[in-house]
Amino acid sequence: MILLSALALMQPAMVPPAPADEIVVVAERMKRIKLRLSRSKGVLKSCRVRVSSGDPVIDGYACEAIGTCMAEGAVKRQPLADCSTDKVLAFYMDRRSAAETSE
Repeated sequence: MILLSALALMQPAMVPPAPADEIVVVAERMKRIKLRLSRSKGVLKSCRVRVSSGDPVIDGYACEAIGTCMAEGAVKRQPLADCSTDKVLAFYMDRRSAAETSE
C-alpha cells in the first residue's frame, strides 16, 4: 500500500491545461493562420487556409467562423479577426467539453 502511494507521488500529474491556458494557445494559433478570402459586397465567396495555425481543428473551423462573422456584419480586418478568433475559441472549447463528457 505504501509502495503504491510512493509510486503515485513519483508520477507527474496528468492535469489537463486550465481553460485560460487553452484560450492563450488558441489565440496564439489564430495569430499564425493566414487565409485567402474572396468576398463580394460583404459576403464570403471563398476561403482557404494559406498558412496553417498548426492545429488542424482550428484550420478546419477558421473559414466557417469568418463566414459567420461576415454574415453578422464584421467586414473590416480587425473586427473580423476578433470575431473569428472568438468563434474558433468557442467552437474549440465546446468540442473539448463534449470530448470530456464522452469519456
